[in-house]
Amino acid sequence: MAILTDYASKPDCEVEINLQLVNDESVKFHIHFRSGPAFPEVHTEIVCLKRDFLRLLDDLKQIDIKHLSMLEAHDPGLCIYHIPLFGSYYYPGYGFLQVPEHERDEWEPYYRLIFVLDAGEKNNYSATETGPALCLKVKMEQINEFVACLKLEVNNF
Repeated sequence: MAILTDYASKPDCEVEINLQLVNDESVKFHIHFRSGPAFPEVHTEIVCLKRDFLRLLDDLKQIDIKHLSMLEAHDPGLCIYHIPLFGSYYYPGYGFLQVPEHERDEWEPYYRLIFVLDAGEKNNYSATETGPALCLKVKMEQINEFVACLKLEVNNF
């Protein structure tokens, strides 16, 4: 079991992944979204190719604070979007905004990850990349621990 918790929220928002089955070719896991007592827990079971699951974990460790990322396995079920901290943002009525390079040292870097469960895959057996989502603000150390925990579980299963 690996849990990635939002470092800024109280009560804690978190994504939990519990491996159920790992073999030479595939990984089956339960994923849970929790966002405190005000919202119900969302969870589902996902099966994907083992190499895709491991690639998704490796990709997660390579995101940066300047570039938008979309991480997904070939099999539908889970997409992870990364919204960069220092990207160019367009605000209707105001235009583009980007934090100047000289001000970035004043910010504590974090990564905004949006985990999306594919409702189309569960409801219609077709990938839609849309469905229930949970957004977390995390630090790279948290991402590295989350990935290391899951890789260790895959290798020890």
